Amino acid sequence: MDNASHKQRVQAQFGAAAEYYVRSVSHATGDDLQQLVAWAEGGPERIALDVATGAGHTALALAPLYGRVIATDLTDRMLATAQAFIQSRGVANVEFRRADAEDLPFPDETFDTVSCRIAPHHFTNVARFVAEVARVLRPGGVFLLEDSVAPEDPALAEFLNDAERLRDATHVQSLRVGDWHRLLTDADLAVEAEYLFPKTHAFASWVERARTPEASRRKLEQTFRDAPPAARAAFAIVVDANGQVVSYSDQKLALKARKQR
Repeated sequence: MDNASHKQRVQAQFGAAAEYYVRSVSHATGDDLQQLVAWAEGGPERIALDVATGAGHTALALAPLYGRVIATDLTDRMLATAQAFIQSRGVANVEFRRADAEDLPFPDETFDTVSCRIAPHHFTNVARFVAEVARVLRPGGVFLLEDSVAPEDPALAEFLNDAERLRDATHVQSLRVGDWHRLLTDADLAVEAEYLFPKTHAFASWVERARTPEASRRKLEQTFRDAPPAARAAFAIVVDANGQVVSYSDQKLALKARKQR
């Protein structure tokens, strides 16, 4: 995969959908966001970094806990949308900066907390991203992560990632829980807490948010209709009596990890 071309596709995809993500209930609220906030270790002198902030919902949720929050995103239009959204809420301690998650433009040991929610499956080099998180965290600082994860079974993981790529060409890969643990360990980030939970996606709004092309949407519907029994069960695929795909579920992982030194 050409890294530069992929990042251009990400910018085009999310720039066009920025306003949708502001309104997206699944991004704006939920027990998962509340859990990340509960794990945060804020304070008036502490600084948090929210990577790939999207519409800014996580940065907004963290803002009351920290003296400063810096929200970054690769996509200028998404960042501008997040800034307008957060400032419309009267929040003044969030700063905005364009940044690549795999090459963060900050000095070593700058932040007390780094967060990243529902984004790394779009990154071409997740190991590089995790290394950057560890680099910019202060010793003892915490990393708050949430992302989609794939089943341990290789066939089911392939089914999920193939479906996700049909829906959104900027999807790279949903990792397995074990993959995340290895990446964090390699970066000297120790997992202290984690939360694995199912997330149900209504098919129509799921593809609408991604602006899935019609041909890809039809192929994706057929993929779900023809899913083998193991995939149908693993992803709770619901197809109605008329053959319309209603919904499916995947797994999300939320975790808290601490930089050891």
